[in-house]
Amino acid sequence: MKKIIFYLTIISFLNIQSQEVENVQLREVVFTVGTNYTDYSFDANDDFEATGMGSHFEIEYTKKIGKTKTEKSLGYSLSLNLDQYNASYGNMASSYSWETSYIGVRNGLDLPLLNMKNGLHLDALCGVSLSTILKGQQKINNMVYDISTHPDFSGLIGWLDAGLKLSYDLKDDVKLALGYTMSENFKITGKSTQSIKLKNSRVNLSLIYKLN
Repeated sequence: MKKIIFYLTIISFLNIQSQEVENVQLREVVFTVGTNYTDYSFDANDDFEATGMGSHFEIEYTKKIGKTKTEKSLGYSLSLNLDQYNASYGNMASSYSWETSYIGVRNGLDLPLLNMKNGLHLDALCGVSLSTILKGQQKINNMVYDISTHPDFSGLIGWLDAGLKLSYDLKDDVKLALGYTMSENFKITGKSTQSIKLKNSRVNLSLIYKLN
């Protein structure tokens, strides 16, 4: 995942140097809903892995960057997001489940790959997010535990993500987009009793409004 982010970033900055000259400011507001598919794993137990689904909501502001700005220019985005990372695991002896909600902020880069005359656009995405837990619970068999203040889940969490977005021009100032992203977490602040790894993939549906 880190190598994917690195290569996308390098390509993005190379793209700035090859932009056509056109002095235009391009900005967008994006409203996104999606579904998270999350895998929980623990370093202390290599054989344990739980999976589940949750919701994703995001509001995003995007603008083109660089000395010259065209439809082919690199985009920078800042967004506020709300995510559910849920998972469950069970066998003949016991069952486990996690239901968590996180709020966070994402900084991202949007690299145009393809712009077609029929209104279709394909972009590569990469970003870094910071999030913290709002609420969470763990179920072990029939027992329910609040994990919102547990050191393994509380504190500041970082995420690296990469993906693709296919959009279509509905009108001159409105686009509809379908996206797919993959992400992994890393702990930034807070004490942990064991390393919990979250690997997430997401399918997104976005409504994009062009501001100018």
